[in-house]
Amino acid sequence: MIRYISLKQVLDDVLDHPLLKDVSFERAVNHTVHFIRKVGMPRAFNEKTELVIIENYRGMLPCDLDSIIQVRTLNECGNSYRVFRYSTDSFHMSDNKQDSYDLTYKVQGDIIFTSMKNGTIEIAYRALAVDSEGYPMVPDNSSYIDALELYIKKKCFNVLFDTGKISPQVYNQVCQDYAWAVGQAQSDLVRLSIDEMQSLTNSFNTLVARVNEHSRGFVNNGSMEKIRLQ
Repeated sequence: MIRYISLKQVLDDVLDHPLLKDVSFERAVNHTVHFIRKVGMPRAFNEKTELVIIENYRGMLPCDLDSIIQVRTLNECGNSYRVFRYSTDSFHMSDNKQDSYDLTYKVQGDIIFTSMKNGTIEIAYRALAVDSEGYPMVPDNSSYIDALELYIKKKCFNVLFDTGKISPQVYNQVCQDYAWAVGQAQSDLVRLSIDEMQSLTNSFNTLVARVNEHSRGFVNNGSMEKIRLQ
């Protein structure tokens, strides 16, 4: 489970730096959004689902959407669904022909275009976590926060370096510190829990032969015939 903290807690420390006194809060927020999207670690986002009404082959996507994970459609009872796939058709949005056997979608801006003319779809998506005031929230992870602070510092120091206000050594040191910190943050946030690792292992094990068939008498829970040794 990932806990989040308000960006304000992070920026209070960053903007206290003597060389960053003139950096506006809005500029720091802008740098933060770029950092979250550049680093692109799934755990830095919230996973959400939402229903979208489709009218005339199109629907409005949630305003906090960063990327779509999956799309499916519901029936009138809301208990049955079929999964959409992302369309590779170059003329997907101009044809707009409903195909009950192949549900597809494409995204353009804030609009999702589907091969279904009217109805309701459910999307699973990654969203940027925000607080009650609409400001981004970041994972409460020390490595991630260090990397974010150094990213903001690096972006601001780049301007100071270009204008001759800091030396190359100072700027290069910030860049080196950031490179190390972002690598550490990525390692921390991709580390799986025991439960998550077991689920991943189970997925991989379906792709390879079992290694304990001798102890099972070569029986697969009754779903396959017993292997007969010749």
